[in-house]
Amino acid sequence: MVTFSKKGSEYILALGGGGARGLAHIGVLKVLQKEGIKIRAIVGTSMGSVIGGMYAYYGDAIEVEEVFRKFFSSNFHEKIGRTFFLLSEDPNALHEPGNVVKKFGRSVIYLKAASSGSVLSRSILEETIGFLLPDIRFKDLQIPFACVAADLVTGKEVVLNEGRILPAVVASSSIPGIVEPLRMGNALLVDGSATGTVPVLAARKTFSGKVVAVDVAMDLKRDQELGTAFEVALRADEITNYYLSRVWLSEADVVIHPKVGRTNWANFNKLDEMVRAGETAAKKVLTQLNKRN
Repeated sequence: MVTFSKKGSEYILALGGGGARGLAHIGVLKVLQKEGIKIRAIVGTSMGSVIGGMYAYYGDAIEVEEVFRKFFSSNFHEKIGRTFFLLSEDPNALHEPGNVVKKFGRSVIYLKAASSGSVLSRSILEETIGFLLPDIRFKDLQIPFACVAADLVTGKEVVLNEGRILPAVVASSSIPGIVEPLRMGNALLVDGSATGTVPVLAARKTFSGKVVAVDVAMDLKRDQELGTAFEVALRADEITNYYLSRVWLSEADVVIHPKVGRTNWANFNKLDEMVRAGETAAKKVLTQLNKRN
């Protein structure tokens, strides 16, 4: 149900990565659809590629939300839910009394990551995305769409918008260390967030038009305790990514930043909360979006 209105410009949506926080993209799309905001094309990274691809196929944000609800209530989701539950736990909380089982489970995951190529097999990610999105070709989508991956061999950003959509979205969503990389020709592809969490530059390079960026990055925590060298290293990496994302976002015409707080990327138990955050953030920029050229 792709609908258009006569008001405002056509936009290219650049949907960023963030795992479970990316569910906020659904709320953004619901508001844009309701308001009749024109979408010329969509470019997504990681979870942005999953939801962007779904919207480009279904053409209806409400249907995208319903497909996710069916997935979260499915038996298949139950199979992988335990792993995501452990990955979503605050590492500091695992030291609290009563969390021995959780701590052991997290240790098993870390051991697997250290001794093999990934925590989750690619087949699980393929089945997950296959549940959400039919394996059709890019040319058969209702809205032009591209997804972004990173090549571990060259270190470059790779824009995928031809051929089958499923392997492209899988490549864009293969979190390094969690899901094994996907080889395409000479390239070894992983989650596009490695080269940029929000694909603003890829959107400008691939399509012509004004770019609306949707950033679902966590807020930068100000009072974080740094008791170990590991925590210091993670904090430094978080700061680097935060300020780099500000540079990428400055290239967008409009930025939507849903208030997703410190929601962990693996915490998929907050669908309603994330969707509401996306709706609230999108409503705040409607005046900007409805301006004419």
